Amino acid sequence: MNGKRLLLVGSTIASLLFAGHALAHAMLESSSPANHAVLNAAPKTINLEFGHPTKLTKLKLLSSGQETPLTVDLSAPASTTFSLPLPALKPGTYQVKWSTLSADGHAMTGSLSFTLSGN
Repeated sequence: MNGKRLLLVGSTIASLLFAGHALAHAMLESSSPANHAVLNAAPKTINLEFGHPTKLTKLKLLSSGQETPLTVDLSAPASTTFSLPLPALKPGTYQVKWSTLSADGHAMTGSLSFTLSGN
């Protein structure tokens, strides 16, 4: 194999390896309540499912300018799923903000919202 081919093959393999590593970030894949859901009854828990094991480091519930921190067990092992209890909720729009630390050391943040109609 000549030098140019060897360089091309090596570059291709390296890019594939690094692309796989970049894709290992723990992205939120689903939640319950789902993002933008309109609910008739208040949920008792917030459930988050990530694509790769991660450590949940922060979870906040916001509504009408008020913030309710939710308890996160910082000593819990990395997981792909989390289920945390919610306080009693009144009708309104809620935003859930989360922060995680993935196994590859990258911090991720995100949010989702849902509305409790009160019907």
